[in-house]
Parts: sequence; C-alpha cells; structure tokens
Amino acid sequence: MSKLDQIIANNARATQSRRKSGLLSQRARVLLLTLTCMLLAFVFFTQPQVRSAIETLIG
Repeated sequence: MSKLDQIIANNARATQSRRKSGLLSQRARVLLLTLTCMLLAFVFFTQPQVRSAIETLIG
C-alpha cells in the first residue's frame, strides 16, 4: 500500500468516526422525529373540537 493509499484510508476512518460520535445518530434522529410526530398527532386528535369535526365528516 502506498503512502497515499494509507492517508486516504486513515482520513476515511477518521471522518466516519467523527460522524458517529455526534450527539445523535441518524437512527436516533428518525426515532425522535417519529415519536414527536406521533405525540403531536395524539394531542391534536384528542381535542374535543377535532373529534367532533371528524365525527361530523365520517357520520
């Protein structure tokens, strides 16, 4: 392996490890966003005005 190949390999690993050591991983961000959306939907759809409007549309 040439010196250039070693430098490229080391830089790729360093970049990858820096990305993983962030505050939240990609999976954690998706999970947090999903849970937040579910909470907002739950709060929205449990409001009496929204429930009555949905019941009017359905029935």
